Amino acid sequence: MSSFRLTEEQLILVNSTIQKSDNVLVHNCLTRTAQESKLFPILPYLDMVMIDSYYRWPDLLRKVAAVMSPEDLGHRVREVSTTFSRIHSWSSLAYYLNGRAMLIRNGLLRPEDNLEDLWFMVDFHQRVTRTYNRASGNHWMLDAGDIAQIHEERQLQVFEADAFEADAALKTASQRFAAAATQYNFLIHCESRSGLASSGPYQLGGQRLMHVRDFLNMTECGLSWMDGVGTDLPFANLSMVLITDGVGIEITDWGTAYTTPEAYQDKVIGVGLYTSDVLTDRYVPVGMGSRKELVDTFDELTLAVNRATRELYSKFASMDNQQMVEAGIATYLRAPVDLTMIAGVYDHTEWDYVDDRTRRLWEIYNEEYSYDAYVDKFATLSGLRGGQSEYYLHPITYGVWRRGGRVGDLPAPGRSGEFVPGDVLRDHDYSLRVNPGGLSDSTGSWSLPPKTGALTVSSGRLTEDELNAAARAFSSPLHTAPWRHLDEASVKWRHDDPEVDAMYRYAQERSRLLAGRGSSLVRADLDEIRREAGERPWSEVSAAGPVTPMGVVS
Repeated sequence: MSSFRLTEEQLILVNSTIQKSDNVLVHNCLTRTAQESKLFPILPYLDMVMIDSYYRWPDLLRKVAAVMSPEDLGHRVREVSTTFSRIHSWSSLAYYLNGRAMLIRNGLLRPEDNLEDLWFMVDFHQRVTRTYNRASGNHWMLDAGDIAQIHEERQLQVFEADAFEADAALKTASQRFAAAATQYNFLIHCESRSGLASSGPYQLGGQRLMHVRDFLNMTECGLSWMDGVGTDLPFANLSMVLITDGVGIEITDWGTAYTTPEAYQDKVIGVGLYTSDVLTDRYVPVGMGSRKELVDTFDELTLAVNRATRELYSKFASMDNQQMVEAGIATYLRAPVDLTMIAGVYDHTEWDYVDDRTRRLWEIYNEEYSYDAYVDKFATLSGLRGGQSEYYLHPITYGVWRRGGRVGDLPAPGRSGEFVPGDVLRDHDYSLRVNPGGLSDSTGSWSLPPKTGALTVSSGRLTEDELNAAARAFSSPLHTAPWRHLDEASVKWRHDDPEVDAMYRYAQERSRLLAGRGSSLVRADLDEIRREAGERPWSEVSAAGPVTPMGVVS
């Protein structure tokens, strides 16, 4: 067993991180939209997966950290779209902290228990996500006013230059795909947003914005119920680039894009489509040879998605209530799973069960109790067990009360998170790890069919061993010195550095309009390049018709 002892510096960082995670959670619970499930018992699986993640994530992620640093992982996930997306980069710590708080309130844990685990989770998460968010410098999207600017200029220039102007055919085809893929992806992930992600927006001048919408795990993947589903979909992950004019866009820590106006589709002026995954270091164009090819690609994908949706409904129709809860737990538990795939240490048997310590609470977390417990703990903060000092004002609930016209009494002085008491520094009376013996201390079961199918990546459908071998052999100049350290601040002052130019040319290799152009491009150059290709710059596209004034995002 480790001889770990918590320092005061670590204690302060842990408690401030607990509060910030709490702020993000309560903000999104109180201000975001919700979609009610009629198929899955969402609240039981949501409450129980938080408890399950408390028992399992520290050791699953220690296995990753043993072969890759958190910074290495952050550099990898920043360059492409993986399931470690905006929502999962938040939830990969938040679920653990929420499970800890629930166990404390259930009387099964003290706030000072398992502090080595708690410090590991906070430190690991901070280092991965701060590297992931290097371009924006904001760890939490709440701090950025709900925008998620992940990508760097070399990738954004390719997205901007290569997008096709959305004529009627492309607009219709892309909208049909987006609608079908959103509902299908929501179903894949047990009626949750776990496989939907967004990033941006990025400014293109005037009232033009560009953002990226991701659809993840669209065919055979780590989810066992996806075996044999969507096998005529060639890619598990697809990313749509959308350029809009006169639309306000915000993207939250939950990875959801909200627009003003809500019905923004007629204001889309440009579209692109790409794929990427844990074995790519750049976005791979899909159907981007011509506008007609892109329209045909969207139409083919929509038909495949509709077929896969019917296949998946048939599978879920045969599940009983216990299997549906288990599937929901499995979906949310896998928030950080792509990190194990990147590290080449993925083993589905370490993920595909419910821990026995979680299952003992199964009868308690029925739909009625789970709903009340969730609303009480994460939204209204009204339960006495979550109370703080009577003088305490929660920054989010108080802000909502204040901006809502100060109607009614002040909100309850509650907090979702549970701080580590400072007096642990006096005698260090705490346990270190929830699993002193490591992964072998976590045992469990489930009644879902075992995973037997392939894992789909852009290079094909691989077995688990093949995926791990490919991940261990993977390398990219983007992830090693000197390119690894050439961030936006470096490029600003050293765009003519030969290494910067080489890095940009590498990013442009698959671009239909920017290949070989290098690092000296500015937007005026992109405009001229599009004109030379017989395509209008985006400023001229938006100038072609009237634009509704942009609304104010609330």
